[in-house]
Amino acid sequence: MPFDLFAYLKRIGQAEIACDKDGLFALQEGQLASIPFENLDPLLGVVPDLELSSIFRKTVLLGRGGYCFELNTLLEAAMLALGFPVRRSLARVRMGAASGGPRSHLLLLTEIDGHRYLADAGFGGPGSKVPLALDTQEEQVAPNGSYRIVRDPHSGESVVERRTDTGWFALYGFDEAFVGDMDVVAANYLCATWPGAPFRDHLMLNGYDGSERIGVFDLGVTVETTAGQRRREFEGFDDFAETLTTRIGITLEAETLQTVWDRIGKADRLRQGDENVA
Repeated sequence: MPFDLFAYLKRIGQAEIACDKDGLFALQEGQLASIPFENLDPLLGVVPDLELSSIFRKTVLLGRGGYCFELNTLLEAAMLALGFPVRRSLARVRMGAASGGPRSHLLLLTEIDGHRYLADAGFGGPGSKVPLALDTQEEQVAPNGSYRIVRDPHSGESVVERRTDTGWFALYGFDEAFVGDMDVVAANYLCATWPGAPFRDHLMLNGYDGSERIGVFDLGVTVETTAGQRRREFEGFDDFAETLTTRIGITLEAETLQTVWDRIGKADRLRQGDENVA
């Protein structure tokens, strides 16, 4: 199945996009608003298929989401179809730490009229809704917060940071080393199968309901707006199903929803030391 740009644009709510800065911003923001981050496949023991036809079917035709290797492969295909030059990078996720772990996050680099940008529609955390300029360390204001990309002299990485109430919070660090197809395949397999990665054992979701960003980690829900964040726990299966299918917008069969709910509930009880979990 070739990449169907028309169907993709319809899925992300865009009729037409130009190969310019405004087009790039509309592309990333549209995909983030329409195709959520979700790790249901690794959670259920499935290594995501990175063939573009499989990703397209899953995310565009079946109404699912995916994680970074799927979502940014999809974004890369759209960018190439529209005429944007694209390079990949594999980042080390930091989430507030001084350094990152393995290269486990796929992102994209591009250039428009001599200006370079980082495009990322596949981060499971509080990333920017729009691409970030690469050639400045100044603060950049996005629709969902303020970001900057600073140089880490110790690792040599460029680090994406988000402004918070307590200061700058490091999201991930990356460099511009060449990333080939097999690098992505290997990183995908590591993330989906390695016990040290979070994707096998924790439910992780990130999507938008209008202007609200909804993040899910296991049984917890975080709703973020420009006014701040509020956190709560799922009240039960119906609340869980409504959040995933209606608010985040993932198309799932009832049986799969129940399986995921049972899986995260059992894992949570095991982490709390419940010896009666079968």
